[in-house]
Amino acid sequence: MFWGDRMQISHTREGDAQVIAISEELGHHEARRIIDYTDTALSMNPEGRVILDLSGLTFMDSSGLAVVLHLQRSLQRTGRALSVRGTRQQAMRVFRAAGLPKLVHFEGE
Repeated sequence: MFWGDRMQISHTREGDAQVIAISEELGHHEARRIIDYTDTALSMNPEGRVILDLSGLTFMDSSGLAVVLHLQRSLQRTGRALSVRGTRQQAMRVFRAAGLPKLVHFEGE
C-alpha cells in the first residue's frame, strides 16, 4: 500500500483478478505516482485481469483519464483485460465526456 498526502493506493487479489484500489484524491499531483505504482504492481503480477476500484475516491479531475488510459494501454499490450468499478457520478461524467466507456469496461455501465 502507498499513502500520499491526499491519496491511498493498494493492490490485492480477488480470485483470478488483481484489484488496484485508489482512495481519497486523484489529481495532477497524484496521477504520476499512481501510474508508477500500477506499473510496478502489474510487473509483479503479470497475468490475469485487472480491476481498478475507484469507490474510495472523494475527488478526481481529468488526470484520472491519464491513469485509466495508461493502465488500459499497458494491459492491452499484454492481452490482459481491465474493468473499472465503483466509479462515482462526478468521475463517470469526466470519463463519459472523454469517450472512455467505448475503450474500457466500466462495471455497472
